[in-house]
Amino acid sequence: MLPSKEVEAVFRGQSRITQRGQVTVPVEVRRRFKLKQGDILCFFEVEGSIFLKLGPMVLTE
Repeated sequence: MLPSKEVEAVFRGQSRITQRGQVTVPVEVRRRFKLKQGDILCFFEVEGSIFLKLGPMVLTE
């Protein structure tokens, strides 16, 4: 489920995009969501903002 205007957002940290286009997921986020090497994160655009969701997503038409 993607965030809606009724969902409260909680700031979990920030990261900088490297010259190679890589982003480091903050340690607090990795621990909170038990993320590990090889996990897939899906990027969604919603009203001009980017949201991440633990994947993989199966897209259907």
